[in-house]
Amino acid sequence: MVGHTLSISDLLLIDNFKQAFGSEDKQAIETILFDNGMDVKEPYSLEFSKHRNLRGNIVSCQRYVGEERQDQKWIKGGAASWEAVVESCDLDLRIALKTMSQQSNNTGKICAELERHAGN
Repeated sequence: MVGHTLSISDLLLIDNFKQAFGSEDKQAIETILFDNGMDVKEPYSLEFSKHRNLRGNIVSCQRYVGEERQDQKWIKGGAASWEAVVESCDLDLRIALKTMSQQSNNTGKICAELERHAGN
């Protein structure tokens, strides 16, 4: 499973969220959370924290914390995180992708060597 958070500051930009949240309409809220990648079949919570929202602003407000959806509609829809895409792959491909992402690309070493040799 891949962790997923949705900030209230971002959700307030969605039509109908303010009304659903204010009236504590759980079904409407869960529909909006699901549409934005939250797996509402798994446990999730509402927590207050200082965090960066999707627009890059640092905010202090509540956010939903849970698991990201793993269904193919979400994975292939273009909004899924890289971690969720990798998690949805078969085991061999998942291992290969995780191994590749942990390997150094040595760019820093190459640049340092080029600079060192350029000075000579």
